[in-house]
Amino acid sequence: MTFAMLTRSPGDSDWPASLSKLAYSSLDLIGDPSLLSRRSTAIFCSSQCPGDIILKATKWIATLAENESITIVSGFHSAMEKGFLEILLNGRCRILVCPPRSLVRYRIPSAFKPAITEKRLAVVSTLAESVRSNSSSSSLARNRLVADLAAEVVVAHAAEGSRTEAFAIELLHNRKSVLCIDPRCNTLLSAGAKLVAINS
Repeated sequence: MTFAMLTRSPGDSDWPASLSKLAYSSLDLIGDPSLLSRRSTAIFCSSQCPGDIILKATKWIATLAENESITIVSGFHSAMEKGFLEILLNGRCRILVCPPRSLVRYRIPSAFKPAITEKRLAVVSTLAESVRSNSSSSSLARNRLVADLAAEVVVAHAAEGSRTEAFAIELLHNRKSVLCIDPRCNTLLSAGAKLVAINS
């Protein structure tokens, strides 16, 4: 099955409200454009994550995955984020995947295709056609899009001094709602992040 790339601009009816005051000129997507209009939660996690937080975050993600009213947005780049995506793909929630590259000549992973067909998943990018591989600059642009699309940002774990931590602090300074799953993310909590309440 072939999935066409669509382009949306600020004047379009399904342009994300969260981007209405930001300097985005267009969005490319593969999937149902109505997913852009849904309230979404962004998820980030450092590459290394403590075992107890892996268990806690996985349980939380599994609960979200079964809620069809939930939309999760992420780059799904780190090992933990990729694990979250596997759980979400097997659930009922909606998913926005933001790769750190253009969607021109983007090869859709086979695991995405059933969810795209079911109108549960869309792949979204703002990166130019010339950007076809991951780099520090394209990853940062991708992360900004993920955060800008979301109503709130959840950080499962941010290692001390990591890029994830620095990015989350920047979001807090810009008055973005940031939540943590790991209660030991002291720097983020001191900067104003809140803890996610997860039932035992």
